[in-house]
Amino acid sequence: MWLDDFTPIESWEWWQKSSEVSEKFKEAVKKSSAGIKRVQKDEKKAKKFDNILASFLVQIIKNKDYDFLLNDLFKSLDNWFSSNFLLWILSLIYLPISDHIRQMSKKPVINFNYNKNFSILDFNDSLLNDEIKIRINQWIEDIIDITSIEYSSLQILNMIEVSKKEDFKIIQIFTSKVFTFFFSEININISEKKSNSYANFILSEVFEKIKNLNIDEI
Repeated sequence: MWLDDFTPIESWEWWQKSSEVSEKFKEAVKKSSAGIKRVQKDEKKAKKFDNILASFLVQIIKNKDYDFLLNDLFKSLDNWFSSNFLLWILSLIYLPISDHIRQMSKKPVINFNYNKNFSILDFNDSLLNDEIKIRINQWIEDIIDITSIEYSSLQILNMIEVSKKEDFKIIQIFTSKVFTFFFSEININISEKKSNSYANFILSEVFEKIKNLNIDEI
């Protein structure tokens, strides 16, 4: 009786569909597992730079000269700007960070030998010393290195998203303050307006390069 009810074609179709579902499930698990591994690897990269930033922050916080920066720095961290990006900004005024970036990119460390004037000069684009120009260019070179050698895709994607929002002003203000401090240390007075203008220009150039990174899908 049971054999009379047996329909081999329908059973075969059922088995085939079951096998297909099974294969699709296995493939989904495989992709999910790979995705989890990518996220874990990405998070590991992010944590690495978080730890590096934390170690340098301890040194910076101990130095009262940098107190004026801390609020803007912590605001930038709270708004998803990645640790390696913040490290780059700080590297303009804290050479040990630049040394670390250059070590990663296997480049010689920066020797900034500008002899500052005893009197304070007003910033002048056209009269800017070549040593200063080279230092600024090296600073921009460092961001290209630190964001292309090793980076967290999740953090980069978050940064790109934030760059489209009003919160982007936070990183602009932070960068401008770093820029102003750099010049004040060599006895050059740059106006807030001029500093903001340069910070905005440099950040826009940097973010264009960041957007062109081959960011892994997470």
